[in-house]
Amino acid sequence: MVVFNARGLVPPVFTALNDDYSVNYAAIPGYANYLASNGIKGVLVGGTTGENMSLSVSERKKIADEWVKAGKIHGLHIMVQVGGAPFVDVIELAKHCSKIGVDSLLTLPELYFKPQSVTELVSYVELVAQAAPNLPVLYYHIPFMSNVAMNMPAFVTEATKRIPNFKGLKFTSNDLSEGSQTLRALKNDQEIFLGADTLLAPAVLLGIKSSIGTTYNLFPRQAQDIMDAVACSDLERAKALQEQLNKAVEAFTAEGPWVPTLKAAMEIVTGMKFGPPALPQRPISEAARKRIEEELRILKLIN
Repeated sequence: MVVFNARGLVPPVFTALNDDYSVNYAAIPGYANYLASNGIKGVLVGGTTGENMSLSVSERKKIADEWVKAGKIHGLHIMVQVGGAPFVDVIELAKHCSKIGVDSLLTLPELYFKPQSVTELVSYVELVAQAAPNLPVLYYHIPFMSNVAMNMPAFVTEATKRIPNFKGLKFTSNDLSEGSQTLRALKNDQEIFLGADTLLAPAVLLGIKSSIGTTYNLFPRQAQDIMDAVACSDLERAKALQEQLNKAVEAFTAEGPWVPTLKAAMEIVTGMKFGPPALPQRPISEAARKRIEEELRILKLIN
């Protein structure tokens, strides 16, 4: 029986690049240490934040290899996203992850020949799960990027019946009504991970207690404080902390696309070097970086 035990806050990690756009694998050990020292227990490798969809299969494999090594040192649960590639490559990545000590898989849907029904989507995830039968497999629901907008309660119900190692999903949608319905459709050994950083507090109120969000790289303790405040029924504190985080997100998104702005912000907040975004995305301007830094000072999120 496949067991899935990842819960709580799971940052989707960035992929550090050198100035020539090659992957900076040497950055991973220090990055893992930073997250673990800030209370993080698991990471998502290769999500939207990690830009895996812009990388080669060989790069994606080596990134997974290095995170597994770092994860063992720091006790991190390593979840790897294998989708966003031709189907044969997705299967190759899933098989690779099943052999190297990855703890769980996440997969996007097929992005070109898109599934046209819940059953077709379940069939796709089933094939990925069959390639790694020893691993928990989760689905990555991000309809504003994938343009695959199936009903998630119906999907998880059918996936649970058909896929023995199906263990939940990353729910990147602002529709918390559907998120709450999806939570109720899951079994006790499955999990829903909220993918909307700006809705963390209300999601916790609805019973969604795990989340995968880019800003948890920058402000891991802030996010945990939001969850703790809700758990303690200190809703005024939860509201204030959530508003502070949301204003930071607004400052980022005002300066450009999500990954380039957040990658720059990560350097500002941590002092670590992450380099440019993967092509075809472009870095934000130096002026934009300075505006982000100033806003974070105003919000008292950095000194």
